[in-house]
Amino acid sequence: MGKSDATCFGCSFLKYSLYFVFLFVYLQKRINMRKITSDELRSIQLDLLQKTADFCEANGIRYFLCGGTLLGAIRHKGYIPWDDDIDIAMPRPDYDRFCMTFNQPDSEYRVKSLSTHPDYNYAFAKVYDDRTMLKELHYKGVHFGVYIDILPIDGVKDSAQIKKIMFLHKVLNTKRANYYKRTLSKIIVNTFGKLLLLPFTAHQIARWMDNEARKYAFGSLPSAGLIANPLGIGEQVDKTVFDSEVFREFEGRLYRAPIGYDAYLRSIYGDYMQLPPVEHRVTHHTFDAWWKDDIQK
Repeated sequence: MGKSDATCFGCSFLKYSLYFVFLFVYLQKRINMRKITSDELRSIQLDLLQKTADFCEANGIRYFLCGGTLLGAIRHKGYIPWDDDIDIAMPRPDYDRFCMTFNQPDSEYRVKSLSTHPDYNYAFAKVYDDRTMLKELHYKGVHFGVYIDILPIDGVKDSAQIKKIMFLHKVLNTKRANYYKRTLSKIIVNTFGKLLLLPFTAHQIARWMDNEARKYAFGSLPSAGLIANPLGIGEQVDKTVFDSEVFREFEGRLYRAPIGYDAYLRSIYGDYMQLPPVEHRVTHHTFDAWWKDDIQK
């Protein structure tokens, strides 16, 4: 063996040795991490909501409860019993300012968005607890802790704009999806879709959604809505829905709700005070979460 061969062998040996050391440390940490219970999950989410609301109040940033969280506040004064997430919305200018100013060096509460992290692949932001780790079971390449969703409110031209973003959302889900609990037909469709999407990253596709949602400034059109991640065309409502706010109770504390919350909820859910059939009272989220290094709050 020549000198150069010995050097190459030594470099390769060192590289793989370091790899196995890091792998061992990572696996050891995963073994030591304790899974977060459902009660702990809600407690962390409520802390995130309170921290976010306090930050907004202190900095003049407008926010509203939205989606299922707003529905829960009005119908249950808290979580919808079978739900497991929290959503809030902000007019786009407030949303952008929040994303750029919320992160502080000494805080375990962090925000991720397209503007703060180049590997992020959602068209809306997430505030998360950095002491935790969360794995979305249906998606790959998603890295953050237990979170709440922060959605921008934009001007809406028409339903065609919303449908375009909904199509892009399906494209993004195809790009991110793994094969967890997929039927054979979905595996075949997803595989074909992934091949077509090889030239693009999930971040790029999320950017396309973001760019489409940003086309019309908040307040510039008669309609507005949470269209960066739309539940449906019902997201298009009169902009006066968000003209001001009222306070409504959520899990024992008061938070801001849009003044037109009734029109907003009816547009999305119809007769929202009517409980859905029992078979529909299920969560739509699939994830596991752990405390990092078994550090408990």
